[in-house]
Amino acid sequence: MQINYQDMLKEQIVFLLIPVIVLVLLIGGGGYGIFLTFSNIGNYNNNSKQVQELTDKKQNLEAQLQQQKDEELDPNIKKIYKLEGMKFGPEASFAPLFDNVLTVAKESGIRIRSVEYNMQPEKDPIFAAKIPGYNVCELETTIVGKYSEIQTFFKTLLSEKYLINLAQIEIVSWQRDKSVLIANLKIRFYTKTK
Repeated sequence: MQINYQDMLKEQIVFLLIPVIVLVLLIGGGGYGIFLTFSNIGNYNNNSKQVQELTDKKQNLEAQLQQQKDEELDPNIKKIYKLEGMKFGPEASFAPLFDNVLTVAKESGIRIRSVEYNMQPEKDPIFAAKIPGYNVCELETTIVGKYSEIQTFFKTLLSEKYLINLAQIEIVSWQRDKSVLIANLKIRFYTKTK
């Protein structure tokens, strides 16, 4: 019987290659697994940070929404008049507020002698800040009435839910009848149109 060394050598190479290939696959697979593990840990850390940031943002927005709801329910907090659903220019946005002043004046029994509008009151901090969408109008007027009528006018005007700033008030009595008062007023109105 003749021994074929070539066949034996081939068998031994195959038997040696199988463990080497298995070892290479195990090391490669283990390395890839370790790489995936570190990659997943990194992704988990990034995702955890994003989840925490979004959770914090959500809590802040919920707190702001709750504060806004509380302010809307609080009758002592004045709101800036905002026109809902319609687009008006800054000048036209004040029409409902002017109408309200005229109604209050009529119901109070006072007479309005003169009215001037200033759409750019330089001394007003909101106008000076030039905040987009916020408008300011200063109404300069002279009203005439008895003490109780002017008192009713001011009380009613200041009890409105929208922000009104009495920028200047100058009251003097009429020379002919001391029970009649003449009041020079500067009233500032604020609206939001955007």
